[in-house]
Amino acid sequence: MSKIPIMLKSNGNWDNYGRFRDFEVDAIVVDDNASYGILSSTIAEQLSIDTSDKIIEIKYIVNENCPPMEIRNVMGVRVYMKTKKENKNLGSYPLCISVRDFNMELAINNESTSAGSSGSLNLLEFPSSPAIEEYQSEIITESTQTYIEEGQVYQDKQTVAAAMKNYSVMHKFQFRVKRSSHRSYWLICVAESCKWHFKATSINDSAMFKIRSFSRQHTCCLMDETFIQRKRTATVLGSMVVPKYCDPKTVYTPKDIQTDMLSEHGLNLSYMQAWRAKEKALQFLRGNPCDSYNKLPKYFYILEKNYPCSVVKLKKAADDCFLYAFVALCTSINGWQHCRPVVVVDGTFLKSAYRGIMLTASTMDAAGTIFPLAYDVVDSENGASWKWFFEQFKEAYARSYTLDEFNERMLKIEEVDLRVKSYLYDIGYHRWSRVHATVNRTFTMTSNIAESLNAVTKDARELPIFDLFEYMRTLLERWTKEKLSKAKGTFTYLGHKYNKELEDNSTLSQKLRVRASTDHIHTVLDGVKRYIVCLENKKCSCGQFQLDELPCAHALAALRHRNETYENYCSPYYTRKSLLLTYEMPVNPLPDEGKWDVPQHILDEVVKPPAGDKRQPGDLTRKDIKHLMK
Repeated sequence: MSKIPIMLKSNGNWDNYGRFRDFEVDAIVVDDNASYGILSSTIAEQLSIDTSDKIIEIKYIVNENCPPMEIRNVMGVRVYMKTKKENKNLGSYPLCISVRDFNMELAINNESTSAGSSGSLNLLEFPSSPAIEEYQSEIITESTQTYIEEGQVYQDKQTVAAAMKNYSVMHKFQFRVKRSSHRSYWLICVAESCKWHFKATSINDSAMFKIRSFSRQHTCCLMDETFIQRKRTATVLGSMVVPKYCDPKTVYTPKDIQTDMLSEHGLNLSYMQAWRAKEKALQFLRGNPCDSYNKLPKYFYILEKNYPCSVVKLKKAADDCFLYAFVALCTSINGWQHCRPVVVVDGTFLKSAYRGIMLTASTMDAAGTIFPLAYDVVDSENGASWKWFFEQFKEAYARSYTLDEFNERMLKIEEVDLRVKSYLYDIGYHRWSRVHATVNRTFTMTSNIAESLNAVTKDARELPIFDLFEYMRTLLERWTKEKLSKAKGTFTYLGHKYNKELEDNSTLSQKLRVRASTDHIHTVLDGVKRYIVCLENKKCSCGQFQLDELPCAHALAALRHRNETYENYCSPYYTRKSLLLTYEMPVNPLPDEGKWDVPQHILDEVVKPPAGDKRQPGDLTRKDIKHLMK
């Protein structure tokens, strides 16, 4: 890096031949890798130009046959410095400096723009103005801007203020606000004698703010010490780590924050400072947990609108406090018709501020994987909440049974006390034994699929209720797409799980001997053991054929003896065709929340958080306390 001396020509004017006349001469020295912001601020400081209401125009002449070249950005500075390095004499390639009043420039731009041009920024919804349109391609909307310089335009004051807070943390110094209003934002260093300053003002009274002046060099000697001694705000640190928590599955602990802040920014945080930063980041990302309940009415309205024939219910107490919320999307209801009518239900504790319980109902598809049917959040797990859940489930899925059969099963389920340790005895053998089962549950004899679903949603259980419901919807959206793709890539008659089971049975059948008794009844010999297979009734004395509804090894041996294939002896719920039909209805994405068209009476509906104890934002977990005790 070297220093480049540059001659300045100012207070002159351009003639019709592209020559700068009647100017005054001055000079500056800058680094050869200087940015546009540093160059313009150095010029402004040397020539005493107030950039808060003035615009600096920087031009130079390459040769007499070309019009003057203007430096507008970093690339322009690089080109100039490359040219200047070839001749570092002070008088070579002088910069011609013109100064214009900012408000006058806006007036000129407005006059030069035709009345028919809109000049509006639909994306950011700023007031229509040709002057604003000039900055459209350079408007900064993120507060995580890593490089800040003069001339940058931010979408609003809040964004530029947040960007400066991040900047101060990254560069380890503290500033104080000298002036702040709807039109200006002026910062200075906390050290009284330091010349560091930052100034941004609004563009023509719009929401946008432009950096007018930025002297980034500190002249104080207390920069690091001042930053270390002053209390770092969780707000600033939290805003810096927000991207780490966008995916609920991401595990990013306070210890990780400590490590990253030290390695990336040289900040040595205590565990509590890192923990507060995490809490603040989650608050930024997820909002107030209390407000999340109030968003449920409009969310459920949009669900019903975008997924017709879904069963979506919200129940409140007399004081508008949340009680229960149930969702069974039409895609699940449609797919259920092609799955074996065996349902596994389960409940799991939520870890959000207001806690609660999430109840789920699932079954297995033709590939033997989880197919969620319904999900429900209740304030607590008790007889009333379970009864309400099953009533809604009945409304959504009763058509798959006769009403009498369904009511009988629901009454039996409602009598179950899930907290009793000896529940296997209390609920009856028919609930867990295939032999005693009143319905043929085939391979679904335990709640493993419910436990698997709980494992998938483990991290999402910390989300506020609105985000939790949306997480479940997007989970169904993703699974439906992925499983349909896999189904289309399946070329066996049966789904993966059942095709594998059939292949295993086929291998075992190779060593069996068969003796036909009638056309449909066969005796199958396995060593000294004897089994009777009735192909007409799809039964075997081993019990597996009729319970699994899939040919056992003995049945496959009998079929091979008859030169008959297995297809007609498998449950239709296990086939590739059923798998395709299960996922034929896609879970389409919802529009952005800002574009929801919701009636006013829905927006006016109030849903308060459930009554009872709330986990406070400051509550430390046992894991956090363990770290603090180290």
